[in-house]
Amino acid sequence: MQRVPPPPTLRRRLENGLTVLLLPRPLSPVASVWVWHRVGSKNEPKGSTGAAHWLEHMLFKGSPHYPAGAIDRALVGVGGILNAFTDNDFTAYFSTVPREHLDIPLSIERDRLVGATLPEREIDRERSVVLSEREGNENHPGFRSEEELYALAFRRHPYRWDALGYAEDIRAMDREHLSSFYHRFYGPENACLVVSGGFDPRETFPHVRRLFGRIHHPVEDPLVKDREPAQTGRRISTLRGPGSTPLLRLGWRSAAASEPEAASLLLLDLLLGGDNSFFPTGGSRFEEREHPTARLYQALVDEGLATRATSQYAPRVHPGLFTVYAQCAPGVELPRLEERLLQEIERTSRDPVPPEELRHLKERLVRGSVLAREGATGSAFRVGFFWALGDLGLEDRLFRRALRVTPTELQQSAQRLFTDRSLNIVHYEVEPPRAGPGTGGKRG
Repeated sequence: MQRVPPPPTLRRRLENGLTVLLLPRPLSPVASVWVWHRVGSKNEPKGSTGAAHWLEHMLFKGSPHYPAGAIDRALVGVGGILNAFTDNDFTAYFSTVPREHLDIPLSIERDRLVGATLPEREIDRERSVVLSEREGNENHPGFRSEEELYALAFRRHPYRWDALGYAEDIRAMDREHLSSFYHRFYGPENACLVVSGGFDPRETFPHVRRLFGRIHHPVEDPLVKDREPAQTGRRISTLRGPGSTPLLRLGWRSAAASEPEAASLLLLDLLLGGDNSFFPTGGSRFEEREHPTARLYQALVDEGLATRATSQYAPRVHPGLFTVYAQCAPGVELPRLEERLLQEIERTSRDPVPPEELRHLKERLVRGSVLAREGATGSAFRVGFFWALGDLGLEDRLFRRALRVTPTELQQSAQRLFTDRSLNIVHYEVEPPRAGPGTGGKRG
C-alpha cells in the first residue's frame, strides 16, 4: 500500500528563529497565509486560564498599522477569508486571498507578531464575547462532559482545563495578564509562517525575509515541565443537567503524538470511531464524528442502544487521552449502554483485528492523507499543524509506522491502552426541567 507523495515544501529558518514553510502551487488562483504559535492553553498559569484564547481574539483588535476592524476590512475587501483558533498546544491565524493580494496578509501577520497593542477598551468589550462563548458551550452536555473528563483525568498537567478557560478567570482577566502572556510566548522562535498557493517562491521568500527578519523578541520555551503522575485506578464522575437523553464519556491516558504508540492509536480510533484527527476523512478539525462502518456505531447505534457513538484520539504534544463517547437511545439506561460499550472495547484487546479489516483501515488512512491536503488552505493547515505538534517530519513518520502495524501489534496496543487503572468515566444524567437556578455536577 503506497502513500501519495505530499506536495513539495520549501523550508527556511530565519536568523531570528522564525520557521518559514512555502508550498507553491503555480496554478492556484489563491494564496493562503498561516502563522502558527506553539502556544496554547497548556501554557497558561493557574488563575489565568483562557488567556491564550482571549489573546487570539485581541490580535484582531489592534497593532501599529491595523487598528481594531482594519484587518477584517483589508482582507474581506479583496475577497479574502480569515479566521483563527486556539488549541491546548497551539494557536493559529490564517487568511486566504486572491494570489495578487498576497502582500496584505503577510503585512498583517508581520504587524501583529510582536506588535499587538491590546487596547484596554477592546479588552473590556471582548470580555463579554469570551464569556458568552463560554456560557454558550456550557449549555451543551457534550461540552460539559468533555470538560469534566479532562479535569478528572489530569490532576496536575494543564490539559486539565479547556482552552476557553474558567469563567471566574475570564471575569478577573485584565490587560496585565494578557500582555504578560503575549510577551512571554509570542515571538519568532515559537512561530511558523506558512504560505501556500499561487506564488513564486523566488520572489516570496526574499519578501518574507525583509518583512519578518528584523523582528527580534526572546520568548520562553512553550514545552510544559509538569508531568502528570501515573493514574493508579478507575475514576468516575457524574454530572446532571438538561438534555434529551443520558450520555457517557470515557477516556484512557494515551501516548503523545510523537511517540511510536501513536500510530497504533490512530488505527484504533479508525477501528472504533471511523475517523481521526491526524488523517481526517471528512468533517472538520477535531470533531467527534460517527461512521456507519465503525465498530462502536455497529455495536451501539445499529443495535438500538445509542443515538451516537464514536471515539477520538486527540493529537497532543504531551500524553493526552483516547476518548469514547456515546449517547443513550430513548429508553436505554446508562448502565446498559456502558456495559455494552466496554464489551466492545474489551473485544479489541481480546481478539486480533482480521487482516482484511486492518487493510481497509489503512486504505482509509491513505485516502484521509490525500483529502487533508486539498487546496491551498488545507495544505497550509496540514504542514503547520504537524510543525506545531513536533516537527515537519512527524506526519511522514506517523504515517509510515501506521502502515506497518500488524494485527498482533494493534491488539497489543489496545491491551496497553484499555486498562482499568487508566480509565476515566463521566456519566451525564438528564434532569427534568425545573424552575430556578441551573443545575450542577458532582464528582464520584
